[in-house]
Amino acid sequence: MTRSGEAGTDYPEERAIVDVLVSGRDGGLLSWVEKLEDRDLMMTVGEDRSKRRVRVDDGAQLELIWRGPSELRSMPALLVGTEGGTDKCWRVRPTGPAARGQRRSAVRAPLTLPLGISAGKTRLTGVTVDISEGGFRGLLDPPADGDETPPAEAGPQVGEVLDVVVELDPGQVAAKVEVIRRHPREDHRPELSARFIGLPERIQDQIRARVFAGLRDLRQRGLL
Repeated sequence: MTRSGEAGTDYPEERAIVDVLVSGRDGGLLSWVEKLEDRDLMMTVGEDRSKRRVRVDDGAQLELIWRGPSELRSMPALLVGTEGGTDKCWRVRPTGPAARGQRRSAVRAPLTLPLGISAGKTRLTGVTVDISEGGFRGLLDPPADGDETPPAEAGPQVGEVLDVVVELDPGQVAAKVEVIRRHPREDHRPELSARFIGLPERIQDQIRARVFAGLRDLRQRGLL
């Protein structure tokens, strides 16, 4: 069977980042399209959020989600098998037409983006450590000289709702977030994880597009 349709819209392009949902498994896996064949997609073995390759049985039903020219796209597929030596690849065969994708998992990218946080009258700056449409992990600048707050208590606390601005380059996102975790550091700089609250779909798409672009760039530079 010869492939038909438009690359990017009807099927993911070569070197595209794909979010793989496996039937019966919670959470998405991250994969890359290495090569297009007449019937099949040759894709890297899916990785979980810890960047560990995940074994999936041959014959598993998959849903592939990728970023199309103007929207998320998705397509049902079958894992035909795992091939290759050290650098194993999945052979994936589409089983139905592509349609508009539904967001079911958030792909995260290790991107360093300028970050501004407002907590009451306090204004803090920093950078993201990673980001997805669901939230981010951020590292804030050290407290100002003369701040007598104990280091362990400096910065926003778990449960606080904050106003943030993230510079996506291009564009920016202004949103509310809830602090869900603090990460202790030896240098006492505040580091936290936060989730976005009530993001409109267009803003989620804007963040996801930046995440996918960042992942493509990191892969081209050999950093993923």
